[in-house]
Amino acid sequence: MSPETELPELDPFTEDFQQFPFATLALLRERAPVHAMAEAGWYIVTTIELAREVLTDPARFSNQVSRRTSPPAEVADEVAAIRSQGFGYVPTLLLNDPPAHTRYRRMVQRALTPRALAWMEPLIADVAEELARALPDGGAIGFIEAFARPLPVWAISRVLGLPDDRRDDVRRWTDAATATIGAQLAPERWAQVERDLLDYQLTIAAELERRRQEPRDDLLSMLVAAAADLGPGEEPIGIAELVSLTRELMVAGNESTLRLLADIIVQLDSRPQEWDLVRGDEARAHRIVEEAVRMASPSAAVFRRVVRDTTLGGVLLPAGSTLVVSLLSANRDESVFSDGDRFDPDRPPVQRHIAFGQGIHACIGNILARMEARHAVRALAGHVNRIDVIRDEPLRYLPSLIVRGLVEVPVQVRRRRLASAPEVN
Repeated sequence: MSPETELPELDPFTEDFQQFPFATLALLRERAPVHAMAEAGWYIVTTIELAREVLTDPARFSNQVSRRTSPPAEVADEVAAIRSQGFGYVPTLLLNDPPAHTRYRRMVQRALTPRALAWMEPLIADVAEELARALPDGGAIGFIEAFARPLPVWAISRVLGLPDDRRDDVRRWTDAATATIGAQLAPERWAQVERDLLDYQLTIAAELERRRQEPRDDLLSMLVAAAADLGPGEEPIGIAELVSLTRELMVAGNESTLRLLADIIVQLDSRPQEWDLVRGDEARAHRIVEEAVRMASPSAAVFRRVVRDTTLGGVLLPAGSTLVVSLLSANRDESVFSDGDRFDPDRPPVQRHIAFGQGIHACIGNILARMEARHAVRALAGHVNRIDVIRDEPLRYLPSLIVRGLVEVPVQVRRRRLASAPEVN
């Protein structure tokens, strides 16, 4: 009997799977690493070996496949009318294959130079320090709302060069940009999401045009400059493309960090000694972040389209099939990560996970997300002795196949008692 007949089809949109996926994923890794899903023509890929095969072979497995759900019929006309007022979504990095993808990625890499990253780092460190210093001592707070959400929002606002009074807008835009990724919205939510995305497009288009005329020291200016600095024979990159690229960078450096920071706090709840270790060795923050990225896998899955009839893991995949490559599962694969469900910052080697993808589509925002998370851990270690998770109610995750993240993490912060400076008589 084949593995496909031994196991039922998987419906990833069920409450049970979205909240408690790990037992099912472990069973699939063992018995059917390429497995049919309830959605017709969909297959889930769960081992790290097969995930890497898919992610590094764009000739067989195309990135041109939508991750977004479609609006229901009763709001489809309203959604279309709102979208018609904007630029429309232009596939750049996320939904593209070479050679078009290569052109956009090369342009973004021109903007994210070592000099640019060095310029961003103190901005991010300052934001992390400001938020850590403001955490209250004792009492219950929501860690996501108090720290994990504002940190990447404030950081990406400053990096893009937007004024601080745009922080709430950046948060709203990011929420809208991720709302339909692997999730099913209520009909009444669709119109507001589309209005928020339209507001984003019009605002950022105007900001990009200002940077053309008056460049500044910010990421928007660097993107405009990189778009103008094209090689011989390359087509110009227009405003709609820059708006889409900025959206992808905004989400990559925002949503992943938010979800990662929440998971770090949950993992360190049982390891409060890590705060002391970070204070004694700043490199410890790097190891904590990398292990937490592996465990959390905020981008829980990526989609690929099968270009032609092919075989993967012994399973025949017809052309046009959709693959759901579970990074969440691959990053706990026992063939690479011994006792993969255990959080261990000393696990060797620390960066063999694929939480940010692999190959030509590896998330280019991973640099920013890692930088934000490292500075967050260091800033928190400077101000807290421990952060205890309050578990009066079960922690809950977002209802999404693609974005894996906690909705909120109630905590009690135990601040450090720092010695006061001696008085001078």
